[in-house]
Amino acid sequence: MRDMNIDFMDLYKRTDRFIKDAYSSSEGVSEYIRLMEAVFNRGSVKIRGWKSDYDNLKHIRWIRNQLAHEVSYDSDICAETDYEWLESFYERLFSAEDPLALLRKTDTQTAADHVGKQQKDNSSYQAPGAVNTPPQRLGMNKSAGCLSTFVMMLSIAVSIVILIIS
Repeated sequence: MRDMNIDFMDLYKRTDRFIKDAYSSSEGVSEYIRLMEAVFNRGSVKIRGWKSDYDNLKHIRWIRNQLAHEVSYDSDICAETDYEWLESFYERLFSAEDPLALLRKTDTQTAADHVGKQQKDNSSYQAPGAVNTPPQRLGMNKSAGCLSTFVMMLSIAVSIVILIIS
């Protein structure tokens, strides 16, 4: 058991350090848990396994705290399944397949889909009597028109993401 507990603590420290770096936090796993709690309802609906990951993170943090403060490394507190889950979670963090990364991807895709739909709906509309004047006649070159469209779409996407997050 001693070796399992030592290996577990080493892996926990690596995971904690990775999260601290990735989220610019001083608390690592605890910060990740807090972030999950902040968006728990949305995450548990959109991300398969959200609640299980949340429960497992709290459990492995409890094991770490027990080993660090309460019990000796000779105790049988850490099971092999605990170590295996933590190892899997660490790999998912590294490959951006962890719950918070998946939620960000889902939210980004939802916002992009919304912007795309909005563009499609607006592109077919032309005001009565309006004339499509080529950009060159307005004193603009094509790249300036593309740039202004890009800036407009970017600001719309950012606004949508802020609305979704709020």
